[in-house]
Amino acid sequence: MSAEAWKSWAAVSEPYGSGRKAGVGALLDQDLLSRLKRYKRQVAKRYRVVEPDIVDRALPSGEQLFISPKLDGELWFLVKREGDVALVAYNGRVLHGISVLSGVAKKLEGVSQIVIAGELVGASGSERPRSHHVNTALSDTKLEGALSFHAFDLVEEDGADALSRNYEARHTRLLSLLGEDAGARCTVVHTQRGEPNVVAQRYRDWVLADRFEGVVARSDRGLTYKIKPTSTVDLVVLAFGERITGNVKQVRELQVGLVREDGSFQLVGSVGTGLSEDDRVKWHAKLSAIEAKSSFRLANREGTLCRFVRPEIVVEVRVSDFLSSDGWDVPIRRMSLGWDPSSGWRAIGETRTAVPLHPVLLRERTDKTVDVGSVGMTQITAYLDDVAEEVVKATRRASAEVVRRAVFTKDAKGAVAVRKIVVVRTHKEHEGSHPPFVVFATDYSPGRKEPLQTTLRTASNAEGADAHVVAWLVENVKKGWNEVVEQRKGVPTVAAETPPVEEASAPAPKTAKKKSAAKSEEPETTSAAPPSEAEDAADEAKPKKKAARKRATKSEGASPEDEAK
Repeated sequence: MSAEAWKSWAAVSEPYGSGRKAGVGALLDQDLLSRLKRYKRQVAKRYRVVEPDIVDRALPSGEQLFISPKLDGELWFLVKREGDVALVAYNGRVLHGISVLSGVAKKLEGVSQIVIAGELVGASGSERPRSHHVNTALSDTKLEGALSFHAFDLVEEDGADALSRNYEARHTRLLSLLGEDAGARCTVVHTQRGEPNVVAQRYRDWVLADRFEGVVARSDRGLTYKIKPTSTVDLVVLAFGERITGNVKQVRELQVGLVREDGSFQLVGSVGTGLSEDDRVKWHAKLSAIEAKSSFRLANREGTLCRFVRPEIVVEVRVSDFLSSDGWDVPIRRMSLGWDPSSGWRAIGETRTAVPLHPVLLRERTDKTVDVGSVGMTQITAYLDDVAEEVVKATRRASAEVVRRAVFTKDAKGAVAVRKIVVVRTHKEHEGSHPPFVVFATDYSPGRKEPLQTTLRTASNAEGADAHVVAWLVENVKKGWNEVVEQRKGVPTVAAETPPVEEASAPAPKTAKKKSAAKSEEPETTSAAPPSEAEDAADEAKPKKKAARKRATKSEGASPEDEAK
């Protein structure tokens, strides 16, 4: 392997086994990187998770499915271009010249370019391979020989999109290129054809015997069914998000966590699935009765603040899996909290954790108590790459500062509509998890089906924050909107295109109550709610009509915190 061959894949690398490896974002070919990311998104849309006990009902009958074991590894791609072969991940990592690729170039000598999707698996002695074994092998050059690649889909061949062909044709082509050899380290995953009853049998043979993580059944119609056991975990309710449907207050989601050995509480995510409309109302009343103070602010995905509660309620949650790292292989970290009955909740520091995938609320566990034995971290430590529970280290964090606030009201058929924009200087940009500036806007209209709407923008400097404010004023402050001068902080920037606004005195008590509910306090510690995998990623910013808004969002970006995690 020449240095020149490696440098065509990544500019920066390090020795690894018999070859080299490059970290996240190292891949030079951005067109290839975009193609790999697109494939991952396409596959995710076609996946259907099926519980084992409903296989016969959920899978299509009368159709031959392609059945294979679900390997517990990572999605990687075998890529050949310009006569050279490498393994590439969708986040830009590259493996080149390692032993698992030995002889692969010869097998692929009949094609000029090809992209093959597969599972990179890390062996671990007699134990069933698990996803964290891949990370372990990649972090230790001596374990390079533990890696193997199991192909399951043909993505591209000689520049042509292979996904337009049915799966039978793609699988046949894979077999002709790599073969299906259980003893080979780079081969096609073992696959057989059968109807749903065969899937159920393979589940018993492979999964119940703890040989594989699950079963995958691919349909020629483009859908992929993943059959794997679910598990349950007991979690303590720490906070809840609120929504208003009509005039009825309901729980949107529960923020849940675990108890660490030192008595602190680890946030792990949210769960909103599994609640009926009636359940949401009852849970709102139940949790409102035990609301607690908190100097830590937690925002849900709608941008409103969650309400913290006393740690008294344990719930049982069904999950399909836990994730310990995000799409860029960065370990997931969530806030650990301290609890004091007199002063409430406080932030201690972010620590490593695993977050639930596809959580569903099953029931309240009134027989469980809030302690390490019932809701401890040991329920998820198996997903943390064999790393011992992290010790929580208290850190002193700078307080956020509201540097600009403007509030506007408008009479709306006898009621009062409120629009507000706030610019917060986080003073936490050095932590790497917060932007320097956050621009948060609320739009309250009592007659609207969804009365409260919010938007969140981030900025790297004050000028960028100002651009967001200008764009918001241009779009939202028009004739009929009056500024509540008493609520002003800082000097609001009004664009030339914005009609002059009238000054208004503070609204009547009823309106003040609405404003107070929407008003952001100056938080000591603020965080976005950890999203569940079912929500996948943060909402993309909606296209804006005004040119000024487009310029502002283009210059500074316009997406809330991404997890998915």
